[in-house]
Amino acid sequence: MQRTIRILKIALPIAFFGFVLLIVVSFNRVRPKDKPSSDPVAPTIPGQKPHAESKQFDDTQTIAGRVAMHIHASRVVAYPSGWNTLDNVQLTVYRPTGLQYDIVCPSAQFNSNTKEADLKGGVQLRSSDGVEVKTAEMHYDGNRLTNKIPVQFKIDRWTGNAGSLDMDVPAETLRLYAKMHATMKPETPQEAPMTIAAEEGTFRRKENDVTFQQDVVVTRAADKLTCDHSVGRFTVDRKRLMALEGNGHVFMSMSSMTNPGEDLGGRKEVTCERFNSELGPDGQINAINAFGDAGVAHAVIEGTPKRNLTANRFRVALVNRAVNELKAEDHVIMHELGPVPRQVNGDHLTVLFDPATHKATTSIIEGNFKYHDPKNDATAMRANYDVVNDRVLLTAEQGFDPTVVSDGNTLKAKQLEFSPKAQTAKGTGDVIAQLASKAGEKETGAGVFTGNKPVFVNSDTLLMRQANKVAVFSGNVRSWQDANVVLSQEMQVQNGGETINARGNVRMTLYQESDTAHRSPTFTESDQLIAHKNERRVDLIGNVKMRDDQHTMTSEKSAFFFDANKKLDHVESEGKVVLVEKQTGRKGSGDKALYQVQRHLAFLTGKPATATDPSGTLTGEQIKFDLARNKVEVVSPGSQTSGSYKPKQ
Repeated sequence: MQRTIRILKIALPIAFFGFVLLIVVSFNRVRPKDKPSSDPVAPTIPGQKPHAESKQFDDTQTIAGRVAMHIHASRVVAYPSGWNTLDNVQLTVYRPTGLQYDIVCPSAQFNSNTKEADLKGGVQLRSSDGVEVKTAEMHYDGNRLTNKIPVQFKIDRWTGNAGSLDMDVPAETLRLYAKMHATMKPETPQEAPMTIAAEEGTFRRKENDVTFQQDVVVTRAADKLTCDHSVGRFTVDRKRLMALEGNGHVFMSMSSMTNPGEDLGGRKEVTCERFNSELGPDGQINAINAFGDAGVAHAVIEGTPKRNLTANRFRVALVNRAVNELKAEDHVIMHELGPVPRQVNGDHLTVLFDPATHKATTSIIEGNFKYHDPKNDATAMRANYDVVNDRVLLTAEQGFDPTVVSDGNTLKAKQLEFSPKAQTAKGTGDVIAQLASKAGEKETGAGVFTGNKPVFVNSDTLLMRQANKVAVFSGNVRSWQDANVVLSQEMQVQNGGETINARGNVRMTLYQESDTAHRSPTFTESDQLIAHKNERRVDLIGNVKMRDDQHTMTSEKSAFFFDANKKLDHVESEGKVVLVEKQTGRKGSGDKALYQVQRHLAFLTGKPATATDPSGTLTGEQIKFDLARNKVEVVSPGSQTSGSYKPKQ
């Protein structure tokens, strides 16, 4: 088309100015087929009297011996006013490259003074390389070819129509306006054609670009684009698109208008202020960048659930006509509009799509990640969201560990993984948990961790299942509430702390009153600890050792029982029970023991039970230790009792 316009730039003045003069001169030439006529010349312009006429006019121009142009008209009439009329005009221009250009119209008027020309009756401009322009009539003012009636065109890979035409010949610019519609033919049969509708389109041949203005609508296969202004840039041969960009009320819909039986994973929409494109090595658009500029850009991903995103800018990557990746940058907010609404915030978001199903599979959020749903909140610097399996993986950055808050429980770790749908959470590395009782919960207390105060837990790993209200801490577990502490290798918390089960080298520090400065603690060791909150009971199982500032006791298992005021009421032990008083050196042993804390009484039962101190030994079925009065007596009169006394030396 560039060559065509250059030829027009030269050919039209020659054809309608130089050659009209040549026509007038040639009218007096002697040609074998011309016959003199004495008939008057019929006027072709109303109100003007012709002064010359020629019929079956032909002329050929050569340059350096090469044929450059041929003009043919069935009739030429010249007027003194400078206007000339030509009938059945055929102009052929021959280029040194071998290309040929033809201009055909039934009638034409040319003014040799002003260089104006009017082509009428159906004008056709055609080149041997496939450029065509067809219209009913056209006006030429010496520099521009214009009309305001419908025109059909074929330009490079474009074909279409418009309501009007304006061709600036010196600038080599063709403007098609008044509802232009064009289709760009694909390079290969596998590609889909692109159609563009707009109020006007301008083809700049020198710059190798096309500009579309006002109500621009671009469609290609399953994709649609609307905007106020769009520019397509092409290679020098204008056969391949290099870039597509636009601005003003931009709306893009991708994967929406699919072929019958085709599934591209649902519609993806982007609304923004401006966009530009990226092209792959094959010349096809493989990505679109959308910018919100002063406002924000908006994207919608159809699916289950539907997702709404806002950000300052988006990048949409395309593979085989389907969306392959979507990136959102700066102040990203993603809303999931499923049965349980969710919101994700971050600095950068990347959504990856499955190449087979074209549905979202993974989201990667970097920088200031925040998650919220009715039951869960999470924060991190980086998150990986497994969309298919509904799993969110949070990783730590230097100085910032991820956090999940679920039903009032707070979890921190080097790495956290949680699934909102499955209601699970998993922490790995330097786990810190804060387990909170629900507001208004009755303070029944388990003795170890009581009331509505939060319980803190450290461990190497954590697995929490919200559905059945179970949390399992493993590896170097340290749990505490106020001054009460339990150490173990594993701890399982059920039903919000109603049951606590600790295993592996269990050690407990237990204070009976909040005023720890005036109350000595009880220390215990065991293989396992089970606390039953509703029963107000704590069981110690396996190699049990207990000590406070006055006593020590060992057994195979022991049970702590608490009263309604969360104070230790009594302790029951059994299996190789040994009780030692530190101050007196008194020692008791038996099969079972009952220690009444408030009365300071201990009852040892055995076959037999034994009490030993530096002054002697007592044996019997049951022995009573009155720790407050420093007294020991046998309280089983129905069984055999024995004793020994050792006088002081």
